[in-house]
Amino acid sequence: MPEALIPANEQQRLNALNELGIIYTPLEERLDRITRTLCRVFNVPFAHISLIDSDTQWFKSTQGFELINSERSTSFCSHTLLMDEYLVCEDLSQDERFKDLISVTQTPKFRFYVGFLLKSRGKNIGTLCIEDIKTRSFSQEDVSSMRDIAHWAQTELHLTQLSEVQVQLITELDQAQKEAKIDGLTELWNQVTIKDILRRAHHRHLLQQMPYSIMMVDIDNFKSINDTHGHPFGDQIIRAIADDLRTTLRPTDAVGRYGGDEFLIILENCPHHRAEELSQRILAHNNGLTFISKGEKVNCTISIGLASTDNIEIDGPDKLLEYADQHLYQAKESGRNCAKD
Repeated sequence: MPEALIPANEQQRLNALNELGIIYTPLEERLDRITRTLCRVFNVPFAHISLIDSDTQWFKSTQGFELINSERSTSFCSHTLLMDEYLVCEDLSQDERFKDLISVTQTPKFRFYVGFLLKSRGKNIGTLCIEDIKTRSFSQEDVSSMRDIAHWAQTELHLTQLSEVQVQLITELDQAQKEAKIDGLTELWNQVTIKDILRRAHHRHLLQQMPYSIMMVDIDNFKSINDTHGHPFGDQIIRAIADDLRTTLRPTDAVGRYGGDEFLIILENCPHHRAEELSQRILAHNNGLTFISKGEKVNCTISIGLASTDNIEIDGPDKLLEYADQHLYQAKESGRNCAKD
């Protein structure tokens, strides 16, 4: 496959992309809604939203495959970057640009691709795409429908609302450090990073005198689930619960994988009574999840320990974390599948 040319405005394009500050942030449910909609509207098995930097394509949402990133030089989307609005290829195996690409010649053997550009400051920064393993046509009506969804995706990218401490954390780090902040299994913040966010959130609390809350969330009886159904199924549960937490929380809330089956949530500008309401919403969402192992339904609940600065006197973030952990233990002792504060 011949590599795509580098756009003439490459540096300006990269500047516009970097100003958004969202390449290295965790996945978000609101972007997953867009790719799920693409799959339904066009009846395709694959869809994704990606951002493209100097040598890497970063996936912000995927359906049909699980990747965090891939090489820009061997991607379909590197050619889409050169377009004014979109690129349609109804049979990849017959296109000189793509026919020798490994994803065309080997599994999954893509045959169909459509990519629409996502822009910032008028520069091409990423793509909204659908793929299929069979050839197919793409009408002008399809173009209009996908154009509408691309506008939706672009709006969501520009409405990204990380808390100020998360933005500060991202802007301070170089690329390698940023990549190391994300948990590989859940694509949430990892333990080191979520503890750093907690420390920064507490500092902002002291400066602004605004309450904040934290939650420790733990999967009930997880060791037994792992022992009975195997670690791959356990990983599936961890990923599903991580995705559900993303769905339930505000964009400004920070959530990280704190341990094997434990999560830490940081809720800035959130008093105790609001955090209590949110904990009940999280429990209700989780109870709506269904897990199947070898045809058998597996019950999987969570317990939550809650602590808030306007409800407990503390001398630092570690003390708040200690209280949340104690309350999590109380939730476990109270029968699980509940929240304690």
